[in-house]
Order: sequence, then C-alpha cells, then structure tokens
Amino acid sequence: MKHVYATFMNDQHEMPPRVGVRLIDWAQGFSYRLYGGILDHIRKGHPMVLDVEQPIASEIQPTSINRSWKGDGLLVFRYTTEEAKTWKKHGIAVVNLSTESPAGQHHFPRVTLDNHYTGQMAAEHLLSLQLQNFAVVVDENRLYSRQRAEGFIARIERAGKTARAIPIPTSKFPAASRAERNLQAAMLTLSKIPLPCGIFCKDDLCAVWIIRALHHIGLRVPQDVAVLGVSDDLVHCLATTPAISSLHYPGRAIGYAAAELLGRMMSGETIAPDTHIRIPPKNLVIRESSGQAELPDAVVTSSLRWIRSAVPQRLVGVDELCRELGVSREILRQKFHQALGKSPKQIIDHMRADIVGEKLLNHNWTVDQAATQCGFTSSDDLCRFFKRIKGCTIKDWRKQRGEKMP
Repeated sequence: MKHVYATFMNDQHEMPPRVGVRLIDWAQGFSYRLYGGILDHIRKGHPMVLDVEQPIASEIQPTSINRSWKGDGLLVFRYTTEEAKTWKKHGIAVVNLSTESPAGQHHFPRVTLDNHYTGQMAAEHLLSLQLQNFAVVVDENRLYSRQRAEGFIARIERAGKTARAIPIPTSKFPAASRAERNLQAAMLTLSKIPLPCGIFCKDDLCAVWIIRALHHIGLRVPQDVAVLGVSDDLVHCLATTPAISSLHYPGRAIGYAAAELLGRMMSGETIAPDTHIRIPPKNLVIRESSGQAELPDAVVTSSLRWIRSAVPQRLVGVDELCRELGVSREILRQKFHQALGKSPKQIIDHMRADIVGEKLLNHNWTVDQAATQCGFTSSDDLCRFFKRIKGCTIKDWRKQRGEKMP
C-alpha cells in the first residue's frame, strides 16, 4: 500500500503517526480544501504520514480506508456504525468531518461547517437584494440541512419577514430515481411560490436541480427567483447556467482544526465524543444566480441595480440617483416605501455597509483602506457608520465571521 508522505521528521527520526483521510465522491469538489489546512498543521511541527483515499489512475496502488484499515488516526467524512465499532476496538483516533453520524450517535468528535450561522449569512445576502419573499429547501432527514434552514428562517424572521420551508426528502429517495423525484418535487412546489423570491438551497447540488426545476416551469434565475447554495463547489457552481452564488466552504480552516484535534487525541488526550467544533464560512461568492431580481416596480428595480453598481466605486446620494433615473425625489421616496418599506437613503446605506463588510473580509483590507476606497472621510467615520447600520463594531463583525481562523 502506497502512502502520501506529508512529513517533517523530528530530531529523533521517529516514525510519524499514520493518518487516513477519507472523503466521499460528491463532496470532493469542495472538501479537497481540507488538505491545505492539514498541511498547515503538519508544517507547524506535527508530522503525519497520510493515507489518502481518492480516485486515482492505475499508476499508484489504491488505498482503501474501511474497517480493515490500520493506523493511528482517521479524518473521515461519514462512516458506518460497524466501522465505528472496529476503529474503536483497534484504538484508532477518529475525527468526523460531517455533521451527520449513524443513527444520530456521536461516536467521535466532529469538526464541521457552522450550519446555523451559514443559514444566517444566506439570509443576510438574500435580504440585501430587497426581496420580500423567501424560501429554503430542506431535507428533514439530514441534520446539517435542518440546521441551515433553522438559521436561515430565524434571520429572516428577525428582519420582520417570513421564509417558506420547501421540504424535499432527497436522502430518502431511492438512488435510481432520486434525480427525477427531486426535480418533480421541486417543480410542484416552486410553481406555487410568490414572486420575486429568494431561495436558499441546502447545498450546491440542491441548487443545481432547483435551477433546473425553475427552468422547466418557465421561471427565470435571477429575475424571478434568486438562488443561493452552500460550499462553493466550483464544478457545480460554474457548470450550471446561470453560475451559482454560494457560501464558501472553509476547508482549510476545518482541515487545520481537525488535524489539530486528531493530534491531541493521538497523543492520549481524552476528547468527549460529543465535542463539536464549528467553523463559520468566511465569505459568500456572488455569481449570476443571485443577481438583482426584478421587483414589481421597474423604477425600484432599476434603482437597486444602479445603486449596487455605483456604491462600490464611490459615495452616492439620493439626488444623483434621481438624476440617473429621471424621477423626482418625492416620487422615488414613495415608490421605495411602497415596494420595500424603506427610503432610498436607507437602502443606499445598507448596500454601502454590505460592500464595506465584503471588502474587509474578502480583500483583507484594513479599516483605513476601506475608509479611503469607499468614500469615508476617516476610519472613525467608517466605524461609526458601520455600527449604526450593522448594529455591531467592525471588530465584532469580523470575529463573528471567523476571520482569525487558520
């Protein structure tokens, strides 16, 4: 059996612990990011010899990580009850990389995406589109899906709106007919939703067949329905028309935390089986599937598109918006209040705060850089503005999104 040697030998030239990494095929489009975090941990002086189970050509002897596998530790995405019993019997330390576990039993500690917070971030993005209708696709048989839906619905409700749950029991459909039944169930439900609407899908795979279902019933994405997924799987997100907006799976941070936890376990530290380390998504990748939906009022729709394009470039005001659209300030105010329940100034401020937040995280800007680039007179001016709109300081907001994670 061949191994991938990712080791940094110590002075005594002791053999490093042997660690197996097992993912599953449908998760590999995003979960490969875990390896970067594992390597980060190794480079900090924690050597490991990795056994990697992945699709390979016949040039390398394949590795199988199952009940027969022997080693010191495992990082696994899903496992069976029988495997758990065997690994425990042989004293193999295990960290589960999935929210799910057989029969809901916590056999091993977990390091996963923070699903509840993921749902909240999804809601914030769709709320920023100024939509009034929201829905979430949920598989009630999967814990991760329920948690994401709960976070989404709670955040939508805090904004004074409601989110409709679309229950589709994907995991219970037979594999042979799953794709067709997913599509049929989605078409039946989506034909009844009020428009325009923002839909949060439990993951990127779900977003793919939701978009296909919308196309089948004649609804446009994003003009009628904005669609958002989870994981930022490049294959699914970029190979779908339109390309899918998605919350990025923080694989490197999860891989690092999982490797660090496994190292402690292999060193003899007792870790409770119900230990659960949750890593929040750091950012959301916006693509065509969640562009601006078409609202009933064409003037408001055009206004939002113009604001969204102008705000990242400079400080804009209501008077400039009125000149651009050729309408009076009072007419624009009336239309915004009727369509959105907010003034044009409130919408501009909220979009501006969203842009600032995105730049601070995804571009790693300092507060001074953000203030200069986004048209504020000083960093203090920006901080006061951000706290007024977001209800928290920039420091707290960054901390909530896990900026200090490895």
